[in-house]
Amino acid sequence: MKVKHFLIIFLAIAIIATSPLYAADDDDVSMLSALDITPFNEDTHVNIDGVNFNVPKGYGEQKDIRKDNETYNLGINKVTLSNYQYLNEKGDMLNLQVIFINGKNYTMNSLKPEGGEVKKTINGTEGFYSETDGIATFRYVQDGKSVQITGNKDIVPKVIA
Repeated sequence: MKVKHFLIIFLAIAIIATSPLYAADDDDVSMLSALDITPFNEDTHVNIDGVNFNVPKGYGEQKDIRKDNETYNLGINKVTLSNYQYLNEKGDMLNLQVIFINGKNYTMNSLKPEGGEVKKTINGTEGFYSETDGIATFRYVQDGKSVQITGNKDIVPKVIA
């Protein structure tokens, strides 16, 4: 009898715990709204430190974590970093990063592959590409700056402007 009561109580708790998931409807606040993120209604061109990107429709910027031309001193080098992150309603993340080191002019010859990256050309841009569990990273050089795009493997090629 005690096991029967335990199973009934467990079942009741499970139903109560999952009922909010089933009660959701179209009037509920979306994930992006809850995070105060406004998704783009169409593909949108953004410029980060002189580098153009195409952010796909449905993604919106997480402005509260943006790093825009932030400068860090690393010993003798001054590093300038810009990092923008975007999300879509499914929770897919897109991260765009531009790094410039004062006195260093990045070239493809100075950019070295890291952690299993392979040399690849995407939309006419040569760089280094890696992919793990459907998340891709593409690093390349533009105007002496190191550029990195990380996101869903199907989205990364669409971001290169």
